[in-house]
Amino acid sequence: MALFFGALGASSSPARADADDAAALIGGLIALYALGQALDNDHRGQAIPVDRIYNWPPGAPPRHVQPPRRHVFVAPTRCFIQGRDRNGVYRGYVRRCMLNNVRHPNLLPAHCLREVRTDRGRRMIYGGRCLAQNGWVREADLRRH
Repeated sequence: MALFFGALGASSSPARADADDAAALIGGLIALYALGQALDNDHRGQAIPVDRIYNWPPGAPPRHVQPPRRHVFVAPTRCFIQGRDRNGVYRGYVRRCMLNNVRHPNLLPAHCLREVRTDRGRRMIYGGRCLAQNGWVREADLRRH
């Protein structure tokens, strides 16, 4: 209860501002005005340059059009194999697995196919480096980011 009356007594005294507080307030307002004028003078009477990301016609972009997307082709981890054959080490993605598990199998580059001899017979694989050079990304790399 005493705390309540103490707070009441502190708030009942008139607010006083001395000359130093008034001078500081006026000085701050002048500084803000000067800063605003300096920034406004840089672009007065000119259009402000804006970097455009999309090549829309002038004005607002149409609402029904989505911004362009970059398509990412993902090579599933389950299709990746590596091993040794008589030509050395091979790394790549099994053709049949890729055809069954990628979203757009018709976009797999045919020139990346090569034949390897595994312990289970001959396999057609897509070379991993060739796929990467043609825009395909490993599934494991997508999970990392």
